[in-house]
Amino acid sequence: MKTLSTIALIIIACIISACCTPISLITEHPERYRGQTVTVKGRVINTLRLEDLSFFTIKNHGKINITTTSFLPVKDDYVRVRGVVDDKFYYQRDTILIIREIVKIDEDAKPDFNRMVN
Repeated sequence: MKTLSTIALIIIACIISACCTPISLITEHPERYRGQTVTVKGRVINTLRLEDLSFFTIKNHGKINITTTSFLPVKDDYVRVRGVVDDKFYYQRDTILIIREIVKIDEDAKPDFNRMVN
């Protein structure tokens, strides 16, 4: 019985991880993913908050920048992000490949003051 539950957990973990698009595929073929909603995961290696832009970089067999309207994650956190691929993002006279995070706002939720310190 214990073996069956272990196998079931492994299968569930594989299914969950299979739902993510590999960052390397997006960076190698950005035109295929332009405008598509994807889910990526990885370790946060960099964060930057400016007046008009907040973004962070994640790494997992490739690196990609994520723009967000939510709070920035902490460096070295492992995150899973759902967003839309934009391979023509203009910033300071440069075009870069990004994912625009889709942020769901729950109006009924209480504020998370721990996240607000970022």
